[in-house]
Amino acid sequence: MSKALFDDENLRYLINISGIVQGVGFRPNVYKEAINYNIFGWVKNSGASVEIDCTGRREDLKKFILSIIKSSPPLSKIETVRIKKLDYIYYKYFKIKESIYSSGNLKLISPDIATCPKCLTEIMDKNSKRYRYPFTNCTECGPRYSIINRLPYDRNRTSMKEFIMCVKCNEEYNNPLSRRFHTEPNCCMECGPSMYLIDRQGNKISTVDPIKETVKLLREGYIVAIKGLGGFHLACDAKNEETVSKLRNKKNRPHKPLAVMAKDISYVKKICRVNNKEEEILTGNKRPIVLLNKIEKGLLSKNISPNNKKMGVMLPYTPLHYLMFDEDIEALVMTSGNISGNPIQYVNDEAFKSLNKIADYFLMHNREIIVPMDDSVVKVINEEECVIRRARGYIPYALKIGSLEKILSLGGEEKNTICISGGGYCYLSQYIGDLDNLESYNNFKRAINHNKQILEIEPDIIVIDMHPQYKSVKYAEESELKKTKVQHHHSHMASCIGENSINEECLGVIFDGTGFGTDDAIWGSEFLVGNISEVKRAAHLKYVTIQGGDKSIKEPWRTAASFIYSLGLDPNKYLSNIEKEKIDTVRKLLNSEYNTYVSSSLGRFFDCISALLGICYEISYDGQAAIELENIINKKTEEYYFYEIIKQNGIYQIDYKHIIEGVIEDIKIKKEVSEISAKFHNTIINFTIQMLCILRIKYNINNVVLSGGVFENNYLLTNLNEKLQKLWFKVYFNKQIPINDSGISYGQLLIGGKLSNKE
Repeated sequence: MSKALFDDENLRYLINISGIVQGVGFRPNVYKEAINYNIFGWVKNSGASVEIDCTGRREDLKKFILSIIKSSPPLSKIETVRIKKLDYIYYKYFKIKESIYSSGNLKLISPDIATCPKCLTEIMDKNSKRYRYPFTNCTECGPRYSIINRLPYDRNRTSMKEFIMCVKCNEEYNNPLSRRFHTEPNCCMECGPSMYLIDRQGNKISTVDPIKETVKLLREGYIVAIKGLGGFHLACDAKNEETVSKLRNKKNRPHKPLAVMAKDISYVKKICRVNNKEEEILTGNKRPIVLLNKIEKGLLSKNISPNNKKMGVMLPYTPLHYLMFDEDIEALVMTSGNISGNPIQYVNDEAFKSLNKIADYFLMHNREIIVPMDDSVVKVINEEECVIRRARGYIPYALKIGSLEKILSLGGEEKNTICISGGGYCYLSQYIGDLDNLESYNNFKRAINHNKQILEIEPDIIVIDMHPQYKSVKYAEESELKKTKVQHHHSHMASCIGENSINEECLGVIFDGTGFGTDDAIWGSEFLVGNISEVKRAAHLKYVTIQGGDKSIKEPWRTAASFIYSLGLDPNKYLSNIEKEKIDTVRKLLNSEYNTYVSSSLGRFFDCISALLGICYEISYDGQAAIELENIINKKTEEYYFYEIIKQNGIYQIDYKHIIEGVIEDIKIKKEVSEISAKFHNTIINFTIQMLCILRIKYNINNVVLSGGVFENNYLLTNLNEKLQKLWFKVYFNKQIPINDSGISYGQLLIGGKLSNKE
């Protein structure tokens, strides 16, 4: 580069750019644009941002700055740009300097990104040095968040520090014209991680190509535990009925749908209906599991998603997956590598110990996973992406908030996530899962520590749920930090208000299974009025006393017996498939109030009807009874059951008496269960609309937010949304923040920030 002229036109600026600007090729792009516009100086990672010290002629600098903002790499996301004029000094070249440690307010890291077309071409090219290499990546794809220990994002702060680049990889890394210029996970088969195959006894399988051998074993009907980007999958041939059943039995997962990875989008369209938005998500660079409507053609095992019209499908997202599907196989079951209820396994030795009663073989690699992550799960509602489980590809996730406080919110007991804030931003963690066993609880603690470390945030406040038995609450009790308790359904409501940036009062409809109320009852059918700072309870489903504690959740027949008995009826008469002795015991315990709780849960009401119809008496996964009830709906039925809204102590209540009596009458006359299911769902929709119309008049509020796990029910959500809009309500529901309990940590944090600012 020629020497810059020192004249009156030459200027110098210091530019700081924050956002997702590390690990995405941002510095190489700045370097190239500097060369294009005859700019001198340097660029470097500084903490979580990129810093540029640049000199040049006024017009060249203007074009340079505009170009790096407008033509930033596809995976980058610029949040802020700060420009400061400095005294001119002479720079001979423009170069990329070594990163420095620096604390900053905003820390955004790229998520793990699916293999890009250029890398895919390389691994399929026999003349490429990366032919069939399963760890091929570049600045546009590959591992990011799952391998990083701390910022700034440099190789020595990732699990790739164990692998020293060979001469050729090092040349790419230092070549400004290479797309692997400063690609931190850059490697090849000469210097990078490697894969190996072992059997369940730990014996290494002698093979030239462990990936080809793995596919051979899968075709022969074996189950293989495969270490991927965020943890292990348990894989088997999705067409093999016997093997799929064997996997279910060994994993102790009798009914919950299994995820499928299909070879390509063409094959997905053979097994499922796919609209344009679903195809866009399936083939995008995040590659989540997408919930699709099945086409019953018998191409795959019927045991993949029994009693369910939907199937979770994803496409390959790493070179390993593409290489597997290059070996004459079209679809694989790829379910989380865990025993049902436990967190995903991600450490080789621990995975081998935990999974060797399930897997026949293990395909492993020697690159450490720093942040374990399940596959993300999404669905499309009204042509919009709705995230159900935010994990690989969707994490980390940062959102601007009003509070500058350093807050840690700990979420709930099920579908747990945590959220942490500092400097005006909050960061939602990956899906952690249910905290009902030691492994999950340890993962929860690791997630807290990792987020505090990588974001350099030491919270001053901990926000927790009101439920005294939650393990997240027990964790907080051991801390000396200030604690703020937030009601469960207020957290759901706040998560939706915050996501949709609503600044006015709202009517909240929060339907779920379990949430500890301010009166010590278990809530779950809540009509709330208010905002992020405060809410009041305006209406709910009439209370019922349910026997069995946690057992009632796993055994919906208990809930049904409790509802029926509350009406003065004999449950034995309507639950004839359940042993009389069991029901008599429940009835006696209800009379003595032993192990009972008072509930307004709509989730339990769904369980009651599902059991009453003989659809589901016992569940093996969360929400099963309600899911199977939804799946039999006759969508042509517009009928609904009579219901009554009463008012007690200033709060409206929806009386379930006539609804259950109507269901019982329809059972007597042998009406199709598909029609009864539709009538029940329509009844929920109708009383919700009527209740909201009453509250709109009373409070003069037109904004409605819908949140809570019950709204994972597509029929309920879409019909309620459509009908409310026709009545001129402004309707909002969660989309990028999960509508289920994975979203409440975000809501908790927002409430905690508001309450802190009031003090």
